[in-house]
Amino acid sequence: MINNNKIISLCLAIFCFALCYKFLTTSNIPEGMFEDPKTGKAMLLGKIAIDELKQDPFTDWYFDEFDSYEVDQELISAISDPNQYNYDIFLGTWCGDSRREVPRIEKIFIDLGIDFKNVNIITVDREKVSPGNEQEGEDIRFVPTLIIKKSGNEVGRIVESPSSESASLESDLFEISLGIPPIPNYYEEK
Repeated sequence: MINNNKIISLCLAIFCFALCYKFLTTSNIPEGMFEDPKTGKAMLLGKIAIDELKQDPFTDWYFDEFDSYEVDQELISAISDPNQYNYDIFLGTWCGDSRREVPRIEKIFIDLGIDFKNVNIITVDREKVSPGNEQEGEDIRFVPTLIIKKSGNEVGRIVESPSSESASLESDLFEISLGIPPIPNYYEEK
């Protein structure tokens, strides 16, 4: 006959094993996100809504940048009919440039009154690939890449950051609206 202490000890050991197994096999990656193979941290992949960047674990960097950025109101007021364009934003939630520029772009778009139905946001992995292959044919070399299109044709793009040290996102968008798109930072003669 087994005494009660042995039964209690056996049950406690089984419970501890099950708890340790659950703890060791549970991922810290929130549901719907992917694990960055380089860092082990959560990242988004594929087409997303802007609000998905405003959830954990992205909230700190997103709101720090969004809240601190001051939009150049004079420049954006000179952009006529920003809703005549469609905007594709390719970014990596793992990328420092994306973390800096995308919250700023959203703030500018809000101030411009851009309808977010005209904005496609696609998150990519470190190879600049999304699960739906939305990057195909878009020449995504660096992120973030903001592509501005009119009637389905590209009229300009901003890659990683404004086009020069003296430029801003607003000035690049203004030049694109004038039909004189700035040359992206990465530009190489082909």
